[in-house]
Amino acid sequence: MCLSRAIMKALNKLQWQKPTAIQSATIPTALVGSDICACAATGTGKTGAFMIPILERLIHKPDNMPCTRVLVLTPTRELAVQIFQVSKQLGQFTNVTFSLAAGGLDRNSQEAVLRLGPDVVIATLGRLIDHLQNAPNFNLGSVEILVLDEADRMLDEYFAEQMKEVISRCSRMRQTMLFSATMTEKVKDLALLSLKNPTKIFVNENQEVALNLQQEFVRIRANHESDREAIVCALIKRTFQNRCIIFIQTKKEAHRLHIILGLLDIKVGELHGNLTQLQRLDALEKFKNEEIDVLIATDLVARGLDIEGIKTVINMTMPTSVERYIHRVGRTARAGKSGRSITLVGEKERNLLAQVIKASKVPVKMRTIPPEVIMKYRSRIVRLEKDVREIEKEEEEEKEFRITELKANKAIKMIEHHDEIMSRSKRTWFQSHQERQKEKG
Repeated sequence: MCLSRAIMKALNKLQWQKPTAIQSATIPTALVGSDICACAATGTGKTGAFMIPILERLIHKPDNMPCTRVLVLTPTRELAVQIFQVSKQLGQFTNVTFSLAAGGLDRNSQEAVLRLGPDVVIATLGRLIDHLQNAPNFNLGSVEILVLDEADRMLDEYFAEQMKEVISRCSRMRQTMLFSATMTEKVKDLALLSLKNPTKIFVNENQEVALNLQQEFVRIRANHESDREAIVCALIKRTFQNRCIIFIQTKKEAHRLHIILGLLDIKVGELHGNLTQLQRLDALEKFKNEEIDVLIATDLVARGLDIEGIKTVINMTMPTSVERYIHRVGRTARAGKSGRSITLVGEKERNLLAQVIKASKVPVKMRTIPPEVIMKYRSRIVRLEKDVREIEKEEEEEKEFRITELKANKAIKMIEHHDEIMSRSKRTWFQSHQERQKEKG
């Protein structure tokens, strides 16, 4: 590929020596301005596939009034932050400017940056529409390139109407690149709406696990469902003490296991929806920097995020579908490296296990945990219950204190700045509450 010196310098610094399959297929087409509909598995280098040609085109942008020329849409805040960080690394030797517009981060500072007209805006749908409705002088009329990343995920999350709203506000003369891990009927409909004569690219539609992944399963026998916590603790303490992600169904269960593993002297973090955005980003950063060894997560991070060097994925319960299973275990055995997944399977989950085994191209392994080991860790957890309850109580009291403090500070500000606050226009949304509920229903 013939790329500018500034981009080649960044690629060399990142040690990106050879383009991935999706990058080889996408970059030449994107450089000539064609619309693209690409289907590729997560972890295949999609960010580079669209950002390298974007930067190549923006390097030669005219030096007139600053305006936003590129919009990248993502389904989650974490993925938006990841794309923002990778994009800045790729563009570090250029004069291209970037902005992040994601929920959970300070709205006012984002508005201030958007008013300056950054070249590239990387955004989640909800926060972007909030800015479009309420931020003065910010619009998408100058957007020349629109990227829809993880499009199937956005449609799964009831964002269809929001996506249509954003697309309608972009220039009709734009180039659009749509990337999706799966090509569902909803994604095909979105492609018809947003793309013009697209080049279709299919690179591994993410329907199977990596060949270098060792899949293991632990059977949970009838009437022994309560052993799951003890089994996971045993696996972590005895064998998988670093670069491990544990997937759990609920936020409450995730936080409880986080406390238990911490009491068992494991360097552990948690990632789920009950945390603030800053707490989630901090947990991710610590895991990436190997400050913590184990990360407990809900499906919030099962798609899109690329964390290097994950050795093991543990599923405390079988996911609800084969597709979700593939997405979870796809956090390891990436980019040609080997990895291991261990999934606890109860009696009600055996049908899904059979589907996974049938679809697997490599043999799977049944792992047995000795009963005496399960008993040992069950007893340790029972002895820790008092400490767990005390920690939960302390956390609840701290939470109530923070809420009270926030309310008090808000009341003080209302008194001190009453006239200025009351003069602000009310924030609006493009849909009514009834329309939003109807879309979800």
